[in-house]
Amino acid sequence: MDSNQIFAFLHDHFLFKYLSDEELGQILPLFKPISLAEGEVLYRSGFPGRNFFLVVSGKVLLEDQAQNRLVISAQGHFGSEDLQTGKARGDTARALEETTLLAVNRRGYFALLSAFPSIKSRLSAMKLSEKIFQSNEFPWIRDDEIVRFIDRKHINVLYGQLLLPCLFLILSVIGAILLRFNVGIFLAITILIAVLWGIWLWLDWKNDFYLVTSERAAWVEKVIWLHDQRREVPLPSILSVNISSTQLQRLFGYGDVIVRTYTGNIPMRNTAHPEILLDLISEAQEKAKTLARQTDRENINQAIRNRLNLDGAENPLNDEPEFTDLIMEGGPQLTESITPLQEFFNLFRARYELNGVITYRKHMFILFKNSWWLWLLFVLLLVAFFARMVALISWPNLGVLALLLGISVLALAYVFADWANDRYQITDKHVLDLDRKPLGRETKRSALLENILSLDYRRENIIQRMFDFGTVAINVGDTQLDFEFVARPISVQNEIFERYNAVIRENELAESRRRRDDMVEFLAAYHEENKTDFVPPDEEETQALE
Repeated sequence: MDSNQIFAFLHDHFLFKYLSDEELGQILPLFKPISLAEGEVLYRSGFPGRNFFLVVSGKVLLEDQAQNRLVISAQGHFGSEDLQTGKARGDTARALEETTLLAVNRRGYFALLSAFPSIKSRLSAMKLSEKIFQSNEFPWIRDDEIVRFIDRKHINVLYGQLLLPCLFLILSVIGAILLRFNVGIFLAITILIAVLWGIWLWLDWKNDFYLVTSERAAWVEKVIWLHDQRREVPLPSILSVNISSTQLQRLFGYGDVIVRTYTGNIPMRNTAHPEILLDLISEAQEKAKTLARQTDRENINQAIRNRLNLDGAENPLNDEPEFTDLIMEGGPQLTESITPLQEFFNLFRARYELNGVITYRKHMFILFKNSWWLWLLFVLLLVAFFARMVALISWPNLGVLALLLGISVLALAYVFADWANDRYQITDKHVLDLDRKPLGRETKRSALLENILSLDYRRENIIQRMFDFGTVAINVGDTQLDFEFVARPISVQNEIFERYNAVIRENELAESRRRRDDMVEFLAAYHEENKTDFVPPDEEETQALE
């Protein structure tokens, strides 16, 4: 890397976002480029920490002695903690592919922190983000998804909430004195309530997160035993990101990050590091666009070389296989078939997949909630029927009991059919909400996966958290589809997001292929036209040119 390339990289890096061009020029000599081959070790565990590293391109694997692994990709950084503590390296750094780094030695690193406090604060925020990620579980994040930053609400939000139990404690003591209660016992009970209230508020604050990944921006909110919700928006659906703050928030350095989509605003309230969230969301969007453009350019270049036979290979367009009808008699079957017994079992499943279509039903708890009184009535009638048969009771007669039993069975069958006919489906192109009343009206609502703008899920009370069911809201502009009371809503939301990503990638690939084919055909025609008009010079003209 030359100095211009290093300058351009630092200029776009979020750590140096607020440095002027003059300041970047001053720190430029501190950064030394390092190139690593795939599998090459940068340093080993136990070595003294001498440098801070920025990843320009490629990936670096950090692995400690307990085999805990962390992958640092482009725009990431590592090595600051060992410089801060002065301890030996606690992990081994190895390149997973061809990698380019920028290294700053210890003296240069501390000079940067001393001269530019914004860099120090951003490194501290990233270190806190790493600790949050390592100490909490985020099972909905895919293996190939890179977490860029995790933030919490500012600590002042917690302090403000803790004023309530303190105020409760003070007022309770004053009331006990005025009413001449036994202050000792009353104070002990009051302190216990205030402490438990404070712990609950702390856990509530601790379990609220704001995340930026390579795929989405998300807000996770958990109220212990009461409420559980995650709102997320794919990066392509974000129109803009803004910061809003009051005078008090600006005084303590926090604020609200407002993510604007086609359907409205998604506020990230009281974030501790709003500027970093804003910068990383914008950076993640730009990085995704740059990667798509780079892939598109590489595909176009390779297609042109193949089409014009510049690599000496045969034209792949001439080798395309003829179309084969796979549905003709005797050919392979593309539709998965199931037995009647499997179809019967599917009636009781909260989730099953058939022919690429994922089907969900409401949780069994909803069926129990709607039918428990019918089951109770059925059992009472059944007991009364047998009691009447053995003459333990003299009223009513068997005919009336048999009729009531039959009615209760039909009512149970109706409730079960109503529950079983409420289905939510994800296909390779659509999400569908199917609702059919037994012997009544059937409604079907659908939306294209590619039109999804945001996904939310919520578990609204302790019952839903205990039995792990809730509602997944799919926002598709003016319409919202609700997958109500589905089991494991986190998994449902993840499967919808994965199907959405697959459709978006397929659409982008199709559009890229269309543009590539148009360009290749144009250049091929131009190449053929030039070859037709070209007349090789004779020997006399060649000698004259020499």
